[in-house]
Parts: sequence; structure tokens; C-alpha cells
Amino acid sequence: MSKEIFDKYVFDLKTKKNREGVLVNSWALKKSDDWYLDCWKKIVASGLKFDGKHITLNENGVSYDYVAYKNKMLLAYPESKIDEGLVYKGDEFFFKKENGVVDYKHILTNPFEHNDDDIIGGYCVIKNKRGEFITTLSRAEIQKARNVAKTQAIWKSWFAEMCKKTIIKKAIKFHFDDIYKDIEEEDNNNYDLDKANELPEEIVCSIENAKNLDDLTAIYKEKYKTLDNFSLRKEFIQLCSLKKKELKEGDKNENL
Repeated sequence: MSKEIFDKYVFDLKTKKNREGVLVNSWALKKSDDWYLDCWKKIVASGLKFDGKHITLNENGVSYDYVAYKNKMLLAYPESKIDEGLVYKGDEFFFKKENGVVDYKHILTNPFEHNDDDIIGGYCVIKNKRGEFITTLSRAEIQKARNVAKTQAIWKSWFAEMCKKTIIKKAIKFHFDDIYKDIEEEDNNNYDLDKANELPEEIVCSIENAKNLDDLTAIYKEKYKTLDNFSLRKEFIQLCSLKKKELKEGDKNENL
């Protein structure tokens, strides 16, 4: 690991300007030398190599992308096979787990016509000497993670990459939390967990399983009034809006 690379990265953070001559990262000048040193020590403790790309800094602290999460797994279990993917509308995705063996298939229907709005979920498969594991995440669950993120600009610019990171974070939380404890604690600074909304699973499932707009309307009328705070109602409306858009797109395709 090179402290020189880190120091240059910090210097660039503090001095980089846009075309108008305005500092891009004005927050960087407000952080103390001790704050940067503490970030460096956390990176060293993780065992990962700082590169300023997969491990970065923002005003909340150290941030790790999905590649860094995979690299951490390979440090602990070098034999690991890790595969993560996003499932888009029209894709064929199938998996099963039998006698501890994960079998899955993902066929991309239109790999060169993907856009962020077409993402319906994702998965992460990890296979190593501890076992074989598959974790899935729905679009609604991804949206829930985004809702509490402090890094909305990053989500907007790099939505697919943040989806992959969210899926891997869920996978390691369930199966490998012992080797990710320090990274998770630091990376969670990028999320306002006090604002995390926990819609009842029954409501989330009912929205996801709506067959048509009439079903969705009935769910909205029945469930909205049962929610007793603004945050839950806001998330409920967002999920309904996503599902409404999905159903409308499905109707268009059927009429083609």
C-alpha cells in the first residue's frame, strides 16, 4: 500500500476545480489532518490497497465500491468465485439451491439496450470453502437503500454500480459479516440509518405482485391509510410509482 498515492489523492480532493474555477469538493478543505489520517488507518486495517477508484473518500468518510467488497472477500477466501449481476426487464433469470449447491442461469435479452429504469433486481453468488450462497435483491429493496443514502449524487450518476454494491452488501451481511465488520461500520456512514423505512413485508410483496393497474390502485387505497408516518407513506408512494411505471411498460409491449 502506498501512502504517497493516498496523499496525492487527498491533495487533488482539496484543489480540484471545475471550469468556472470553483472547488469541486469544498468539504475537503474543512476536514482536519487528523480526519484524513484516521481514514488512512481504516483503509490500512481493511487490508485493501487504496487506489482512489474502488476505495475513495467523501465528506462522510471512507467509501468502498462493489469491486472493493469483492477484493475483501478474496483476501479472506482466495478461492472464492463471486458473480454479481443486474436483472433487466425481459431477461431470463432462474436459480435453485439443492443440497447446498447453487445453480443459476441469467440470459440477457437486450444487453446493448439497457437503461437504469429497466433494472428490476439483482443477485450475488458467492462460492468458496464456507459454502455456496445466492442473494437476491428486488428493485423495491434497492430503492429502500437509496432512500437513506447521503450520497444521492453518486446514486444518480452511477446507479447500476450502486445497485451492485447494495446487493453485495446484503450478501455479506447475511453470510460473511465476520470479515466485513470494520468496512461495514465505516461504509454505513454514507447512509442515514435513522431514516431507514421499514414498510411491512406484506405491503411490499403486495405491490410487487400486483398484476395490473386496477390491482395496484386497490392496494394503494387499502394500504396507504394504514401507514402512520410521513416517511413510510413517502416510501409507499415511491414503490407504487415504480410498479405503476413497470405495469404501463408491460402493457405497451403487449400492444406492439
